[in-house]
Amino acid sequence: MNFRAVFIATVETIGLYAAGFVIPLLGQAMILFTPVPVIIIWVRNGRREGLAVLCAAGVLAAMLGGWQAAILYLVGFGLMALGTAEGMRKDLRAEQIALLGGLLPVAAAGFFLTLYFIRAGKNPFATAESYMQASVAEAAQLYSSLKLTEIASVVSAASDKFIHHLVRLIPGIAIATSVVQAACCFGVARAAIARKQGPMPNAGRPFALWFAPDAWVWGLITALALIIVPHETSRLVGWNLSILFAVVYLAQGAAILDFYLRKARIKPFIRGIIIALVLAMPAVVFVIALGIVDIWADVRKVRRPIQSA
Repeated sequence: MNFRAVFIATVETIGLYAAGFVIPLLGQAMILFTPVPVIIIWVRNGRREGLAVLCAAGVLAAMLGGWQAAILYLVGFGLMALGTAEGMRKDLRAEQIALLGGLLPVAAAGFFLTLYFIRAGKNPFATAESYMQASVAEAAQLYSSLKLTEIASVVSAASDKFIHHLVRLIPGIAIATSVVQAACCFGVARAAIARKQGPMPNAGRPFALWFAPDAWVWGLITALALIIVPHETSRLVGWNLSILFAVVYLAQGAAILDFYLRKARIKPFIRGIIIALVLAMPAVVFVIALGIVDIWADVRKVRRPIQSA
């Protein structure tokens, strides 16, 4: 076993994880990349070293923050690292790696939460709704005490009906967020490994050439069909699925933007800023539409070369 690599990866992992608790704002971004050192050592050195880092980081997390911190690390980040690294070792497609890495922690968290609510005899949606309503009321009271009446009125405007619907979209939001995080960690880890030991097998497909499997459009069509069905449960499932597929085709639309910005020979840093600005504006709806249209238009003409490779 390469103990030096295990030690370095463990320190990096705990450093990123701890940053989320001790560094304001920037730390919240850094903690999202906690799985990256584990992914790198898992793919570069092997499963034994990867598992050693997971265990060592879990023990350190427990020593520093208690068993809750250790469980949060292992479920939230450890499983993501495991799924992403195994997907890379098996040379899966990028979307398969992101799904594997993103769904594992969500499935584990969902399992434990289900057990908890069954034993407690509580409705998870009602519990989350009550918690959010109480949080909104506390925030409004805090801003009022600070004489920030305008902000307090905005916070208070969050109606019970809005919270009711928002809580029921948590499954779709949680899955979409986890998959996006896994995709980002995969991209960073792949770039780091390629820089050290050359391109990986699926490193030959940059983000600018990526596209979701065309058959996935039927999932989007099914989601939209469920939304118009006059049944509350069907609509709930449809809206949650729509969130997932909106993220998929948002990524495909962003890949198209990146493709043409590359053709214009714009530097990577500037490309990133431009894409981030576009995604932060209302124009994001058109980016999603562009991703959907690309299924039939193939505006980059990339499907045939990649599929025949």
